[in-house]
Amino acid sequence: MTIAQEPLHPGSRWPLVTWMVTGILVIISAILGFVVLASAQEDAVAPGLWSAICRAIGIPASRAPAALVTAPLRTPTNIAWTGETLGKIAAGDPVRGAFVAKNCMACHGQSGTNTALVIPLLDGMEAAVIYKQLDDYRSGKRAWGVMGAIARALSPEDAANVAAYFASRPGPLRADTGIRVPVGGRSLAQADPAIRLVYAGDPQRSIAPCSACHGPGGYKTGAPALGGQHPAYIERQLAAFAQGTRRNDIFEQMRVIAKHLTPDERRALAAFYGAQSVGSAKSEKIASDQR
Repeated sequence: MTIAQEPLHPGSRWPLVTWMVTGILVIISAILGFVVLASAQEDAVAPGLWSAICRAIGIPASRAPAALVTAPLRTPTNIAWTGETLGKIAAGDPVRGAFVAKNCMACHGQSGTNTALVIPLLDGMEAAVIYKQLDDYRSGKRAWGVMGAIARALSPEDAANVAAYFASRPGPLRADTGIRVPVGGRSLAQADPAIRLVYAGDPQRSIAPCSACHGPGGYKTGAPALGGQHPAYIERQLAAFAQGTRRNDIFEQMRVIAKHLTPDERRALAAFYGAQSVGSAKSEKIASDQR
């Protein structure tokens, strides 16, 4: 038994409805595919309708040269060694700094009550070094819990005064005079890894001589003279640079060098500089052994 199908009446509305529904679906699909999804792409930057459609079908919206994409600028420090910065440091008042630094002495002074040798001695340290590190702590370029809070409580003028105070104090840190005395054994042929790295470096690993910036015999603005510093502190900072947890070195110089040092070399360098304190008998023995 078959059911007879009557042809659509010329006045029927179904063909019109079908075309309207189809048209609406096409329009919705086009909007979703060419505009909504194209605009939601991760690297989309508020494109217009034409740009969104072009992105969706994979053709350029413009024939103009593409804009240069650059990585965001990441500065390791806000300090630049300009005449203005050096003038602020030179204007530091050690008398006012003594008042501000009363609490600092508990950790950073020679007679401080804190026996943690991973905290640096500051007596006799160059003022520019202290000023830069306080600014790095204040800006978050260098992170170390309590120091960040302390530095944020100090104004730049306070930091200059504190730096002047510690720089004026006598201590075990051996000041770098910048005088280079010719001494035998300071070459790439030196068997002692610490002496070799301090005075000759390692060109094959892009390691410059440590003495070029940290003494003895060389100096770079903002780089601390390390002679007489706690070995544990030096070793810990070298490890932090190597691991990338400390990142406030300009041009990543310390990070590049520290990454190429072995743990034994970092320990040897820390011991070498720790033995260079002013008046240290061990320091004099090392110096005499090099002659």
